Amino acid sequence: MTAVATAAAETASASTNIVTSVASNGKGHILHDGPAYSLALNKEHTHVVVAGRNVFKVFLIEQGGFKECVNLRCGKTSSVQSSSSMDVAWNPADDNVLATATTGGAVVTWNLNRSSRNKQDHIFYDHRRTVNKVTFHCVEPNLLMSGSQDGTIKCFDLRLKEAPKTYSSDSESIRDVQFSHHNNYVFAAASENGSIQIWDTRKAEKCLNKFSAHNGPVFSCDWHSELQFLATASRDKSIKVWNVTNKPIAEYTICTIAPVGRVKWRPYRRYHLASSALVLDSAINVWDVRRPYIPYASFAKHTDVATCIAWKGDPYVLLSTNRDSTLHQNFISEADLPLESANQQGMAINRDGDLVFCCPVNLNKVEIQKSKESSRKTSTTTSGEEELNTSSEMNVFRDPKIVMCLSDETECIQTCAVQYKLIGRSIGELCDHNAGVASSVGRTTVFLFWNVLRILYDHRMSLMALKEDIMSNSNIESSFDGDNQIGSFSDEDGLRGDKPYQLGDFYFGNAEIDPLDAEHDQFDFIGLQMDSKTVEEDNDWEVPVESITLRHEIIHEPIINDPYIPNSAPLAKKLNNRITSAPLLRITSPAKFDMWNPSEIVAKALRHHVDEGDVQTAVCALIVLSDEIRNELTHPKHPWRLLHGEIECWWLNYLELLRKFKLWSCATTVIQLSRIRSILQLHRTSTSINLTCGWCYKGLTRSSRRCYNCQHSECARCALCQRIVRGMYTWCRGCAHGGHIGHMKQWFLENKYCPTGCGHLCEY
Repeated sequence: MTAVATAAAETASASTNIVTSVASNGKGHILHDGPAYSLALNKEHTHVVVAGRNVFKVFLIEQGGFKECVNLRCGKTSSVQSSSSMDVAWNPADDNVLATATTGGAVVTWNLNRSSRNKQDHIFYDHRRTVNKVTFHCVEPNLLMSGSQDGTIKCFDLRLKEAPKTYSSDSESIRDVQFSHHNNYVFAAASENGSIQIWDTRKAEKCLNKFSAHNGPVFSCDWHSELQFLATASRDKSIKVWNVTNKPIAEYTICTIAPVGRVKWRPYRRYHLASSALVLDSAINVWDVRRPYIPYASFAKHTDVATCIAWKGDPYVLLSTNRDSTLHQNFISEADLPLESANQQGMAINRDGDLVFCCPVNLNKVEIQKSKESSRKTSTTTSGEEELNTSSEMNVFRDPKIVMCLSDETECIQTCAVQYKLIGRSIGELCDHNAGVASSVGRTTVFLFWNVLRILYDHRMSLMALKEDIMSNSNIESSFDGDNQIGSFSDEDGLRGDKPYQLGDFYFGNAEIDPLDAEHDQFDFIGLQMDSKTVEEDNDWEVPVESITLRHEIIHEPIINDPYIPNSAPLAKKLNNRITSAPLLRITSPAKFDMWNPSEIVAKALRHHVDEGDVQTAVCALIVLSDEIRNELTHPKHPWRLLHGEIECWWLNYLELLRKFKLWSCATTVIQLSRIRSILQLHRTSTSINLTCGWCYKGLTRSSRRCYNCQHSECARCALCQRIVRGMYTWCRGCAHGGHIGHMKQWFLENKYCPTGCGHLCEY
């Protein structure tokens, strides 16, 4: 590193105001010129360069901290030097060559071997907007790649001093560019629109592959050194690890508490990577991708968020620049280990009644040694530190009835869609049937929902249950029951009463229940009993005679004149006095209660199912409920009402789900039972099918089997049996060839291409 030392000596002798040592704050060192946005290390990992708005310096990495070597902001100030540096890269082969990306759209290369104070070597003005990223090729040190806010990627050849190739992206901006460690011609680009593009440097016309990786801008990406893994970090608070061997597959996903700005794989650790947040979270976390819910290690002593991170060539030291104008060395030995303080036992119960229990397990030394030996055989970079070190085990206890049910959610949805009854019966019968269907497929929550709807809205079953409850729990005895009448006498009459006279629910005659007015119906329905003291205080309300169905007159003479009952005259006299002197039935004015309206609870339940992704239950429930109930759920006077646009969105999502499963009949039934005009009109759209001739590809506009353009009569000829199709005809919309339905089905069970030999891949 003689060039860096020589440049440092020249710079220090020429400028007296250069600080040769930086104030230390523990392992964090203060950059007096302002915060740095990026950092890069040389190939020996002995020096680090930091770049920012007002800072561009090279530091020597020491055990106790950092020592400033070169200040590249000195010398003659140019417009490029005065602009902010968004990123910096160090040449992997030549320690004297640096590159920076500026906010002015320029890419600048620096040569530390220059004898002058200004180390600037060359400026590329090929970008129109801010350059976000610069990186050198891993094998070809003369190739420099840059990604800009203008949506283009430039590949510069330092020998030609020009950009020979431009890769155009359909995104507004490129946030990160990284060369692959496995293929010298492949690089990945992270876009503002959340997509990742895989490019071949030899093919600038079109990218090799493009896939949507995140729901927000992707700020950083990094290739794995051993596996075909690409880690991406985004503003959607997630880190994803993609296997890009063939079709990109998200192997691992880590959810964070803040948007992620940087991500770097940990060297010599196959499953470890480091990440830093873009805002809010000042901690730098090291993750084991196999355990995505808790970090393996965390550097939580920073006072502000990290702007850039880089490993110092080994898995034990992580360098970082922070927004509080500090430069840090983060040692794994000093990091917080959340796993050590994590609770090793716990319990949880899901909505289906399944129980999960975790408890600590003590592994003996033999088992630990076996696990380490097996891991060493599978990986050359695995160490004891990389092991998951799980000291607890998880046991799952499930209801055997639920285990027998369908485990696939797709099968549950299809089964419910086919077996649900939506019309033709009463609300109670429909809800009861649908609850049985939901229970048969193991959907416990849906089963309870249908039962609640049956209880709330099935008036017939509710009245029958109310009648049985009144008949079984009534405390008012019939005045025509002789035994109960006698049982209500006092001790003064010479007869002992077994039960005191109580007021409460009552029922007269053997006719059906006839509810009284609204106020009494509220009072009677909730099962309140009247107090005798209250009756004495308020005697304003009397039951009229017309409201009671009178029976025939009861004659007591046969009982009194019975020769087998001696001395019955005094008893008859007392009976007559008791009957004639009985007061009228009096009831106090019942308390007034507002009728409970369950519509609000039902609306919340429907929204809850939709939020859980179950639009099927919400739509089917709205179909089963009557027009009166639906009008109540959507009435404008209620602040909690269901909006028509909201219901329409549920309907469209459910129809799309049914069409995805090819349940065309169920989708047609759901459309017909909808009360929404826009849904009903779906039957009138896409009802026409345009046929084309298989020879000239012209449209068949008439109801004839002969093409009027080419006069061919084979436009409806089967491609397999070569006969004219007289019945149902199926054809490919791509090549217009087809034939009998049975023949086509049998052909495409074993083949993918058209049977005519036209070479078309009949995908559908």
